[in-house]
Amino acid sequence: MSTVVHKILMLHGHGQSADIFKPKTRYFLSGVLPAYPDDNVTRDQKVWGYGEPDNDEINGLERSIQHILDTLEQDGPFSGIVGFSSGAAMTAIVTSMLEKKHTVCGVPWERRHSQLQFAICLSGFKLENKCYEAFYFPNIVTPMFHAVGELDSTVSPAQTRSLARHCSYPWFYEFFGGHYVPQNKDFMSFGQSLQSFLREVFGLCEEVQEGWEDIDIVYPKLRLEDFWVAGN
Repeated sequence: MSTVVHKILMLHGHGQSADIFKPKTRYFLSGVLPAYPDDNVTRDQKVWGYGEPDNDEINGLERSIQHILDTLEQDGPFSGIVGFSSGAAMTAIVTSMLEKKHTVCGVPWERRHSQLQFAICLSGFKLENKCYEAFYFPNIVTPMFHAVGELDSTVSPAQTRSLARHCSYPWFYEFFGGHYVPQNKDFMSFGQSLQSFLREVFGLCEEVQEGWEDIDIVYPKLRLEDFWVAGN
């Protein structure tokens, strides 16, 4: 019996970069915007945009979206995206754009990448400014796993639930902790929930979205350890 190994793109959180994670995973993408533009010491720390998600128009957002879409186009096809914090917010936006396949919120569509089979948003949130409503309406139909800590003071469970409400097939996991990805023996249920989600996804794909393309190319194998690095 042949095994299909799925290629995953991973997006870091605020002030992180792919360089931190290269020893652990091959497909971790850095943002293109410096976290601190006037500080050369921290030039390797990246962000996906500048502004407050609760009400601001996010400066640099379009450039970051285009950067992710370019990567999907050039290095794909990818089965899914995993994002942490602001990277999770970007995961939801890009997932939505791959479904709609047209200009959304002023971001032009010029890509051929197929819709994703799944998305994983760890401490994710949605952009609340009304100018971004089209990212979330109609609902995102790609199955999406949401995880957040009950004690997270950076991204609250309410913010993650707000994003999940705009997903047709959400899978919600809440744990007793803060702004990180659970990764020790006390959080074995996280890994189990994630595994259950992925098993269900690959049984749902044809039912949820008939237009999804099958991916039959073998890529570097996805391991649960690859999910942990987003929260380091």
